[in-house]
Amino acid sequence: MPIPSPTQLTTFSSLPLSSGDGSSPVSVPDHHQTKEDTYLLATIKSNLTITKPTLILTDSTSQDFALVFDPPSAVISEPYSPDAVADKFKQLGLKKGNTVVIKNATRTNKKASAEREGAGQGFVVLRSLGRLQSEGLVVGSKGEGRGEEEEVEGGGELLGVVPSGIFLTTKVMMDILRRRDESLPEEREEKMCDGKFDGCGTPRGKEEEEKEGGPEGPRGLKRCQGCVEVWYCSKECQTRRWSAHKSECKTIKAVRGIWPRPEGVE
Repeated sequence: MPIPSPTQLTTFSSLPLSSGDGSSPVSVPDHHQTKEDTYLLATIKSNLTITKPTLILTDSTSQDFALVFDPPSAVISEPYSPDAVADKFKQLGLKKGNTVVIKNATRTNKKASAEREGAGQGFVVLRSLGRLQSEGLVVGSKGEGRGEEEEVEGGGELLGVVPSGIFLTTKVMMDILRRRDESLPEEREEKMCDGKFDGCGTPRGKEEEEKEGGPEGPRGLKRCQGCVEVWYCSKECQTRRWSAHKSECKTIKAVRGIWPRPEGVE
């Protein structure tokens, strides 16, 4: 599954409007009329769990909204308590500053949102932990495992969590699309040493290729073994760039965990 294009990224206010009871959306914005999947990215601001597991998120437009897991057993089995939910959220990486990715989300109407404390302009309801759920175990409404996950009409799917804010996450996604993802082949850039940002004198690794008698990658470039996406002409260049690349490296790994590199793409 390729990284989504910019047109597939959405915001909370642009989500199809749902009644909040699991039924089909009652209104669909124009750009959601197609069958193309949409992806909501939002950064976690706080845990507002009381009666149901709830996170307060903010999207790319700085719109705050609540993400509610309903039923509560979607997150944790009995005995239920806010402290137990907080521990589970922490275990899953659902903590302040990280970004969640939700596929095909819907939002509630104003009447429903007014009934929930902290919901603001509405909220997104998820029926399970999606891909964060333990492999082979999907928690049911009574905390029991089922062989496969039920698809809930009107609900979204939690694809994963990225250990960075929404803007770095989006930047990384767009950089991958532009440089080497098969989704936009006409816009691929030639692989360059990441040290070019620090004035690297051999941006294509030419000197490294000549020194070692042949390339290990395109024009002698070597991959970062952490994210396997960024290239360097030498160990010195990689060391010099590490302080700038460190946070991006973790973000790239998380993004590729959600959207793996397509077969055949270097």
